[in-house]
Amino acid sequence: MHWGPEVPEALAAGALDGLMDNVDSGYMLKVHEAAPNVLVSKDLWLGHVYPLAMNKQVWDELAQEDKDAVHRATETSYQSLGSTMDESFNTQLDDLRAAGASVRILDRREVERWAADIGYREIQSAWVRSQEAKGVAGVGATLDAVTSIMTEMAG
Repeated sequence: MHWGPEVPEALAAGALDGLMDNVDSGYMLKVHEAAPNVLVSKDLWLGHVYPLAMNKQVWDELAQEDKDAVHRATETSYQSLGSTMDESFNTQLDDLRAAGASVRILDRREVERWAADIGYREIQSAWVRSQEAKGVAGVGATLDAVTSIMTEMAG
């Protein structure tokens, strides 16, 4: 589904049962007006500095000092923007509540149970198989690489 007014319209019409999204994006589309029960977690919210994306071959060809500089810049950004991102998160939740939404912050156990219950790994695997059946090459390897990066970043 196109990301735009179609999303809250689909929620209001019952074509979508729910939505997993960054708090700011959902708020901007006023999704809470159609789906006022909001569960949030910083463990699910990808509120972060936008990723630096580069072709792997280009990355591999960078001098180690340049790779190190990118890593230092990332760390500096997270350290300097962390409190701003946290404050923004709380402000957005306050705005949702003021707009009439019921907001509840999930605890870590709930997030872990949710991740296990939805079987997202199985869903990803099925998606990879469907793409490969359509002739899309390298989907599994790409998903594995992204998963590895996300796992590394999460610590």
